[in-house]
Amino acid sequence: MAFDPKKFAGAHCGCRYQQDYRPTLGRDGKKESGTLEVIKFYYDGAIRFEQHCYGEAATFVFGVWASGMDADGTLHWALPDKRKSYYDEEYLPKKLDRVDEAGNLYFDGGTFPWKLADDFAEDKRWGYPKWKVVLGKLAGKGR
Repeated sequence: MAFDPKKFAGAHCGCRYQQDYRPTLGRDGKKESGTLEVIKFYYDGAIRFEQHCYGEAATFVFGVWASGMDADGTLHWALPDKRKSYYDEEYLPKKLDRVDEAGNLYFDGGTFPWKLADDFAEDKRWGYPKWKVVLGKLAGKGR
């Protein structure tokens, strides 16, 4: 089966898949907080991974772009210079293995699915306006 990131995004801005909450343990061994891993597929074939944390200080942790995905599902991350940007390669999916009947994604031989969490029309933070606006401009219709 060949994988195409545009197929996951559909004909609009994109789709966001997420993996369930991963708890992290504090020094005392008790659950302290957790992380949420998200992978976004955009209509132009771009792919972005983001990690967010839960807990009292819920926030964005890091994000990286993929420079591409092979037809066999291998992801190629465009990793920034570690001296200028934080990221943890351990969390990055390396290869999309399969898509089940429900549309869930499975990476790196994992048994836990990445489920479709959102079907978004725009992502202004990363330069993706509403698809209808882009489509209208491409057709010469303006806004």
